Amino acid sequence: MNKVLFVSPTVYSNPISKDIQKKFQSLSKVCNPIVFAFSEEKSSSFVEGVGTILNKKNKNRFLNYLQIIFLFLFRIPKIVKDQNIEIVCLQDPITGFFAVLSLKIRKFPVKIIVETHGDFIDTIGLEKNLLLPKFYISIFTYFAKYSINNADSIRSISEFTEKQVKEFGYSGLFVRFPAWINIDTYLNADENRSYKDTFKIIFVGSVTDRKNPDLIVKALEPIDKNLSLEIIGSTPNSKYLEKLQNSIKNSKHSERIKMTPFIDSQELISKYSTANLFILPSKSEGLGRVIIEAQSTACPVLISSDTGMTDLVIENETGFIFENNNEIDLTEKLKFIIENYEHATQTGVNARLFVKENFSTENFEFGYKKLFDTVWA
Repeated sequence: MNKVLFVSPTVYSNPISKDIQKKFQSLSKVCNPIVFAFSEEKSSSFVEGVGTILNKKNKNRFLNYLQIIFLFLFRIPKIVKDQNIEIVCLQDPITGFFAVLSLKIRKFPVKIIVETHGDFIDTIGLEKNLLLPKFYISIFTYFAKYSINNADSIRSISEFTEKQVKEFGYSGLFVRFPAWINIDTYLNADENRSYKDTFKIIFVGSVTDRKNPDLIVKALEPIDKNLSLEIIGSTPNSKYLEKLQNSIKNSKHSERIKMTPFIDSQELISKYSTANLFILPSKSEGLGRVIIEAQSTACPVLISSDTGMTDLVIENETGFIFENNNEIDLTEKLKFIIENYEHATQTGVNARLFVKENFSTENFEFGYKKLFDTVWA
């Protein structure tokens, strides 16, 4: 099996969660993996065929960026050389620029895979509080273009992310399969879903302009049914949070709309299992893992068009789609779902079967095996 170095700016818990351990163990079935990432504490380990090198994350965002640049420029090539790495798999084309540049300068005979998990350009302006967003977008666009066009293969997670990569001029090999999700825990959830007095709607994701939960609040206004909305997720953008809070305050449903910070996976499964509808109105989305989570519990889903999420939803069969950022269309779809709830619940059942057949651990392993075979073809 190939010796593969997985490089990511991701911050893992310490100790690594059972879910991520299972992911790493799956990778060990198709390659000899070393995972280079970050954590709250520096550590290295080799357990059950998986090597991990976790660097301590700097709490200062600027200093953390400098640390990533240094490590990717100098530490990654050293690991490649010392460990006889055959394939370097970079999770992010922007931070990956520094590793790709360093490897190309040294002319190492190593294959490079760049993964694209979402809209890595527009997300900057839609999620971050930046003083000069256009400046950052310009630089990051250059970084991403260099990484992508020096890759031996691209691992995409949806048609949407492939399209973005092609816009950077890439015409090479693609292998498409979704990000890791341990669906067994969701598929085995006990459903306790009913619609008697209150129609329960949930949103799960970061409270940002990209994820667009404010649109849900506004779309609910013309609806006179008894309903509730729970917005679950972190709040990294203070300006957007203030906007959302004002919308909630002015809503006629304000007493039945609540915000919940990050919760653990078991509590989240319970939320999916009791909700009547899950909505993700993202303006931009690579795929939307939370959609798969909701579908795994047979929860009906409603998503925005022109995103990677449409790979997961067949209109009226495995969920519902509304026109991206269109408040009126979202309201109309909500009315239809509430008034035709038996049909909506059947889409949830259909989606659960779809997820079970297409997003298993075996399919994840097959995707990576195909990806590694492709770069050596």
